[in-house]
Amino acid sequence: MSRRGFVLLTVLWVVAALAAVAGLTLVVARTGAETTSNRGALTRGGWAREACVEILLAKYARDPAIRTLDTIDLGRGTWCRAEVSDPAARLDLNEASPEALRRLIRNDSLTDALLDWRDADHLERPLGVEAAWYRAANRRAPRNGPLAAIEELRLVRGFDGARVAAVADLLTVDGIGMVNLNAAPREVLETLPGLGPEGVSVVLARRAAGETLQGSDHLASLLSPPARVALLRDYQEFTRRAVYAPSRFVATVEGGVKGMAPFSRATITMIPAAGRLAVIRRRTE
Repeated sequence: MSRRGFVLLTVLWVVAALAAVAGLTLVVARTGAETTSNRGALTRGGWAREACVEILLAKYARDPAIRTLDTIDLGRGTWCRAEVSDPAARLDLNEASPEALRRLIRNDSLTDALLDWRDADHLERPLGVEAAWYRAANRRAPRNGPLAAIEELRLVRGFDGARVAAVADLLTVDGIGMVNLNAAPREVLETLPGLGPEGVSVVLARRAAGETLQGSDHLASLLSPPARVALLRDYQEFTRRAVYAPSRFVATVEGGVKGMAPFSRATITMIPAAGRLAVIRRRTE
């Protein structure tokens, strides 16, 4: 190859290399710009989310019945929204008794596997499994403690997506083991000891008529003698589990920037206190 040809080839290689470097620089710059933009959107979304928390607290002070904040335009392209729920309207996945879980899940094998997952020991129940089974199946070992979220059920042996979906709306990990008789659905009411079919029907009929139960003695007075005897037989445990008004609320609060995908979400746990809500726990996602 002549010297002139060699020089030309070298020049072409240098030009190609420079083009590649320039292209890579543009990609990196674009990625960096997108990252910066997303970070800015998340920051603004966090501010919007916190504004929504304050709006929710102020609105509750005026109207304790509020449960939803539809999407609010906060100006400068930001928005927020909130949903409030009563965790006592669902069965507490971590605090529920084995009997309550069996009544809700209606499958002893699944219930035993769940109980083995959440309890602190390493002893298998008759139809349950502990760490050895999960290791053999190349799956995550049991938590041996409270579940962090309902979706964690998918990790428990036997709980596929369909089974989790079937019970997800009836369960919570944000409660304290209580069931609100004036809010819980039939499936959750049926888990309460001593209530029985007649008691469940009375509770639901009362609710359908727009009337609320004032307490366990009030409920007992509405039952037939046999149903009342059944309730009184388990009265101590029943009253330990039953409430008739929300003892806490859980709000899912979101904030973001219009037209941008990333948004900020937080789960806020609050307790009613003298006409207002007091925030006792905050979990940011």
